[in-house]
Amino acid sequence: MQEEEERYVQIIKDSNRKLVVLKLLSNFFNHKDFVGVLVRTKVIHSLFQKNQTLDINKLELFHIQFTSSLIDLFQKIKKSKEQQYILISDEIYINNDIISKLKFEIGEERFAEQAKEHAQKMSKKIEDLYQIFALDSNCLFDWKEIMSFSDGVKSEFYREITIDQYEKLTAVNTKNYENKYARFEKKLLGRLNILKFKIKFLCGLTCNNEIIEVYEFRDSNDKFIFVGNEKAFYFLDKEMEKEVDFSKNNSAKGEIIEQLQNKNNLLEQELSTIKTSLPENVQEVLKDYLNKISSVDFLEDLQNVDEQTNILKTMLNININ
Repeated sequence: MQEEEERYVQIIKDSNRKLVVLKLLSNFFNHKDFVGVLVRTKVIHSLFQKNQTLDINKLELFHIQFTSSLIDLFQKIKKSKEQQYILISDEIYINNDIISKLKFEIGEERFAEQAKEHAQKMSKKIEDLYQIFALDSNCLFDWKEIMSFSDGVKSEFYREITIDQYEKLTAVNTKNYENKYARFEKKLLGRLNILKFKIKFLCGLTCNNEIIEVYEFRDSNDKFIFVGNEKAFYFLDKEMEKEVDFSKNNSAKGEIIEQLQNKNNLLEQELSTIKTSLPENVQEVLKDYLNKISSVDFLEDLQNVDEQTNILKTMLNININ
């Protein structure tokens, strides 16, 4: 009797250990069928724990034939998923580190401030040109500080356009003011004077090292362009807005940042589901397992080992990769 009692105590203790492991796995995977398995296993355990008249060997046999195989399978899956989780987390961390460094390097906030200052300088230059044209003055005029801005930022920030787009933007037929310093569409210069030369920088474009800068009136949505090599100003043909992107400039590195941020968003989504998502074949086995141990005559069939080996073999043969 003492030996049987000791065996009973030992099997119950081992069964409790199995329940602890199942509980941990259930928490990790958070899958409804796994929760169902845990609940059903607890019921079976409790049945033997509270009724010592039952053959305790059947509880041991149940764990040998079923629980141990299930635990082995899902511990392997858990290990695989933890490795995936670490790899994805590391990739997100590395991407964020690169993003931070690139943001520091390109200084997008500095470019925005520089572009604002550049527009103010251009406004002053246009006003000076207006005075030169209006008074037919021979005073000195210098483009150096205007051109130095585009020279410093065009490779990183200005948007590349095709030769065809460049030619269409600059192929204008207008009445112009022209002197040795600049060429100005007459209607544009008159409009700028009326609006007190209040402009804002919209974006910069580049084609084979030639630049075009696009400006907008502060008090209207009308746009005009500055063609760098010609030192020429023209109203922007509205039809060209359908062919060329005139949105604010982003740096070349900014595009990399955007790509990395999009990649991280996808990785974050994958990370949020990596624990709970199971391969279809694993879900099928888990469902079959739950159905089997939930059947009314399950305990009566426990000693018929041959009838139980199919699920066991399926578990052990699953490719978790």
